[in-house]
Amino acid sequence: MTLLEMLLVIVMIGILSAIAMTRLDWTRYRADAAGRGTMAELATAQRLALSLQSNMRITFPDSTRMMVLEDANNDGAANGGERVRYVVLDNNFSFGKASAPDVPSPEDPTTIANVTFHRDGSADKSGTLYLHGPGSDPGCKHCRAVSIARATGRVVWYSYASGSWKRAN
Repeated sequence: MTLLEMLLVIVMIGILSAIAMTRLDWTRYRADAAGRGTMAELATAQRLALSLQSNMRITFPDSTRMMVLEDANNDGAANGGERVRYVVLDNNFSFGKASAPDVPSPEDPTTIANVTFHRDGSADKSGTLYLHGPGSDPGCKHCRAVSIARATGRVVWYSYASGSWKRAN
């Protein structure tokens, strides 16, 4: 094998990879990351409620952030000494249903505005958080949903990329 042949193969691989890169839907990967990240934050809050033996209250002050309150005295409000942190959705994603239909049964399609994980790991309500991507997305290809089960506090996420909700985890 000569050096010229090896360079020719490298150039051909470069051309083919450049063609493939233009066909990738980067927003889909970002949407999956937003769904997975939201699910991970909620699952972490549930585990913290179990390990710290205090309620974890999650609220949504606006469409791009969620606030996680480690409610040590279980009064539902942030007091001195209680840790509060904000989690921001990346890549211009936001919470909201947009044009997506309801998630499939057995999940509760009700959009939740806040949720509290109790010391036993359960949630105070069941429901779904919807996420949508930036810009116009009439087919809701970049919509994601994160559902919470009340009794167990279990968190699962769904993708609407194929035109119907598919469980993604």
